[in-house]
Amino acid sequence: MGVPQGLNSLANQNAVYYQADPATLGASSGLLRTFTYLGAIVASASSGAFYGQRASTHGLHELAVFLFVIALCFFALTLVDRSLRAVTATTNRKR
Repeated sequence: MGVPQGLNSLANQNAVYYQADPATLGASSGLLRTFTYLGAIVASASSGAFYGQRASTHGLHELAVFLFVIALCFFALTLVDRSLRAVTATTNRKR
C-alpha cells in the first residue's frame, strides 16, 4: 500500500509544479499540503463517526453513502467551476 500512496503524492506534486505560476508556487504547495492534511482528518473523523466503537456492515453502508454524497458534491463543483477552463487554456499555451 505504500507504493501507490507514494506515487499518488508524486503525481499531485507534479501537477502543482506544472500548473502553478512560479510566483505562487510556494503558496500552491502549501495549499496542497494543507488540504492533504484536512482530507486525512475528515476521513479519520468520518470513519470514527460512522463505525463508533466497533465496525459493522451498517456503518460501512452509511459511510459509503456519505462518501457518495461528498463525491457528487465535488463533481457538481467541478462542473460549475468556470475557472478550470482558464487553467486548461493557460496550460495548453505553455506547451
